[in-house]
Amino acid sequence: MSLHGLLDAVVKDPALEEAITAATGAGRMHVDLVGPPAARPFAVAALAREAARPVLAVTAT
Repeated sequence: MSLHGLLDAVVKDPALEEAITAATGAGRMHVDLVGPPAARPFAVAALAREAARPVLAVTAT
């Protein structure tokens, strides 16, 4: 099974799109995101792909 392209499909979710837009906005130095554990890897991957700067993800586990 290949998961290639899965991120492209998931980031079309309006809530995740909004979070990415907010996080990559001009002058934004950090963003706090709260969501279900299953969505966190997708949010971090999308931010890493879209941000024009390094991304540091700090999690509880």
